[in-house]
Amino acid sequence: MENQVPLRHNHYPSTEAEYEAELTETENEFAEQLEEVEEKAHKQIQRYLLWGSLSVVVNIAMFYLFNSIFGVEYQISNLLAWVFSVQTAFWVDKLLVFKHASDHPFRDMGKFYDTRVFTYILEAVILYVGISLLSFHPTITKVIGHGLAVIGNYFFSKWFIFNNKEHTKA
Repeated sequence: MENQVPLRHNHYPSTEAEYEAELTETENEFAEQLEEVEEKAHKQIQRYLLWGSLSVVVNIAMFYLFNSIFGVEYQISNLLAWVFSVQTAFWVDKLLVFKHASDHPFRDMGKFYDTRVFTYILEAVILYVGISLLSFHPTITKVIGHGLAVIGNYFFSKWFIFNNKEHTKA
């Protein structure tokens, strides 16, 4: 898409055949561009799922370690696991998923943490309902809550943090 030819304003179709040819050419160019964008998005989602699983493992493992092994209360365990996994996720997303180059990584990190607060709160509520109200197993409840948070995190990262198209690589 970077090598786009600007629209030609010096030639307007004068016959129906010229008009159809111009229209077909434009439609074909648009179809190619759309295919490029779809392929890029598909690769990005694949990278997010592959590399994002690392932060999921960190999150679940840290929660299990703090809660089940060290006996730390589940909400505190969740907060500690969140901090470890968000830090892991930031660098993985920045470098491997969205391939985002920036002169302000700490500002990006602040925005990253800001968007993660919403999904942290969502997860904390799910843990409260699942563990305190419904007496579900803490680690299983954590996996369910974190699964929902991961979906939200992808869209927050894509739309609000790593969306600088000038710096994004395929």
